[in-house]
Amino acid sequence: MFSKIWTKKYTENYSNNIEKLREVLEDADAVVIGAGSGLSTSAGLTYSGERFEKSPG
Repeated sequence: MFSKIWTKKYTENYSNNIEKLREVLEDADAVVIGAGSGLSTSAGLTYSGERFEKSPG
């Protein structure tokens, strides 16, 4: 997934962090990911229109 060859000196820190994260994730029983509306907005979903303007019931 990630190259073991560092193209820049500063990527060494990121590579070490990614490796630590991989190890923690492998040992985890579950992973919870919190996401806000930014992800759906970037995917093209909108928060306007009839479904948001109708009153419930």
